Amino acid sequence: MSPPWPERLRERLRAAKGLDPDADLSDWQARELRALGSTLAQRLARGAVVRGRLGGAAGFVLAERRVRLLHPRYVHAGRGLSLEEGCEIVGLSRRGVRFGDRCTVGRFATVRPSNVLLGPAGEGMVMGDNSNIGAYCYVGCSGFIRIGSGVLMGPNVSLLAENHNFDDPGRPIMDQGVRRDGITIGDDCWLGAGSVVLDGTSIGRGSVIAAGAVVSRDVPSGVVVGGVPARVLRDRGA
Repeated sequence: MSPPWPERLRERLRAAKGLDPDADLSDWQARELRALGSTLAQRLARGAVVRGRLGGAAGFVLAERRVRLLHPRYVHAGRGLSLEEGCEIVGLSRRGVRFGDRCTVGRFATVRPSNVLLGPAGEGMVMGDNSNIGAYCYVGCSGFIRIGSGVLMGPNVSLLAENHNFDDPGRPIMDQGVRRDGITIGDDCWLGAGSVVLDGTSIGRGSVIAAGAVVSRDVPSGVVVGGVPARVLRDRGA
């Protein structure tokens, strides 16, 4: 007969920590709880300062060290925004940068709608509830980026909602202006590590973008795509 679930849970914890099956976990659990409480308190304290600088926030904000906010009055958040270490958010944009409830911006990720020194303001971004921007991601929302709810991003994902015009070989590319068609990502999508989504594309609800894929055209709902350029590999069967 198997032991009751509390004992099974304790056994799994011991195994996960590489502890002797007969070891007493009470001290280990107390240390873990103290560390968690201290970390949470620090993030709440930093988040309170960040919240005061935003254009609006419906609830508490969690912030780690070295979070960088530029033009934060254009940034709005729902409840439970989490900003991890070293991330940067530039708020300056025509339509603002808006996060839903329980969104996360990962470590050293960048959300940048505009060049903060020169050039016209970009369009901005809106992100639905329970979505995340992964570590070291780059969200170039010069063109408007709409991200649905429950969207997952792995590390080093790039969303590039702007393209340089280059049709006239007789003129420098930098003098030919840009096109900003924007990007739309549906609910419940997963963008794998290192994937790139280019301007003027949309990704349908429930689709998966494989690691390293380059999305240069629209992706239908409920499929897995991969490759450069990305193509449909299979249907998820949803």
